[in-house]
Amino acid sequence: MSFNIAKRTLLSSIIAASSLSTLALAQQQEGFTITPSIGYYNMDSDRDIKDDKAYSLGLGYQFNNPWAVEFVYLNADSKQAGNDVDVDQYRLDGLYHLPTLNNVDLTPYLAAGVGTTDFSNDSGHDNVQVNAGGGLKYAVNDTVSVRADFRLVNDVEDHHLDNVTSLGVQMTFGGPSKQSSSSDDSYNTPVQQTYTQTEPVQQAQVEPTEEEPVTDEMAEQPEEMVQAEPATEAPMAGESTQQPVVETLPPEKINIQFGLNETTVEQKFYPDIEKIAVFLKDNPGSTVIIEGHTDDTGAASYNQTVSEKRAQSVADVLINTFQVDESRVEAIGYGEERPFVENDSEEHREANRRIVAIISTSEA
Repeated sequence: MSFNIAKRTLLSSIIAASSLSTLALAQQQEGFTITPSIGYYNMDSDRDIKDDKAYSLGLGYQFNNPWAVEFVYLNADSKQAGNDVDVDQYRLDGLYHLPTLNNVDLTPYLAAGVGTTDFSNDSGHDNVQVNAGGGLKYAVNDTVSVRADFRLVNDVEDHHLDNVTSLGVQMTFGGPSKQSSSSDDSYNTPVQQTYTQTEPVQQAQVEPTEEEPVTDEMAEQPEEMVQAEPATEAPMAGESTQQPVVETLPPEKINIQFGLNETTVEQKFYPDIEKIAVFLKDNPGSTVIIEGHTDDTGAASYNQTVSEKRAQSVADVLINTFQVDESRVEAIGYGEERPFVENDSEEHREANRRIVAIISTSEA
């Protein structure tokens, strides 16, 4: 079959993955990955081997940055001149993830690797091969992603150029908890607080009596020891007691982490941003300022630019993903100008690399 068939197969895979974009937002996470896939192996015409479907299994690790590494085994049962040809491919690949396309919730990636393919008819047996390509990932939830992949596979010795198109499901497990703060930019998320406001307790007035004069021993005691205990008055019949007033405080600091020199928000941090969006929607008169801050490492002008881009990335998620009106969101970068603590240790610099959401409310 021609190379055009492989392109059509890739297009079909992309459409299939894109059709899942109506599902709820989810996040990819760091950890070990396992990816079973089904696809199509398109042989170089010089091999005289029939193109056929292929099955593969990938085992890898997704780091807490754009990079992942993966070992892949692929099998295809083909034919040559009526004889069966068993194809076993082994390769080690590196993947680099590009910024997520928020409007369609897809993460594109580039991939390249090295390996070998064993043909049972001894065609290019154990020759070294290099591959290059890429694909798309859609995170169904925090552990499962749908993945479309396309690779060009070049036989270095015999100069055959094959290509493989596949559609699979990637599962991630064994990664650190989301509360981990081991990455470059981290800041603790405070628990959303509530407080109760009640009527002050009335003190009962104690009338002095002549029958019980204050003795010298009592006079020597501290003042609080001889004060009468406050008392509360029972409510009058038919009078209703006032209910406590509970107010939810808006979240101020959100746990958004960025890789070194990265300015794009990963989907795994969307739940933290959603807290801000929910508060804004529940309080129509409120607005938010997203502040970006850095430590003092590097040039001040560069830190200023990075802080602005990171703040704008969070603002864009609020506007484009969670449908908050643009007029209610402002992004400001302060660079290294407003440190939370002194930049005198790695721990303090980590605390200074932060995103802060300042919410202003007004009465309707």
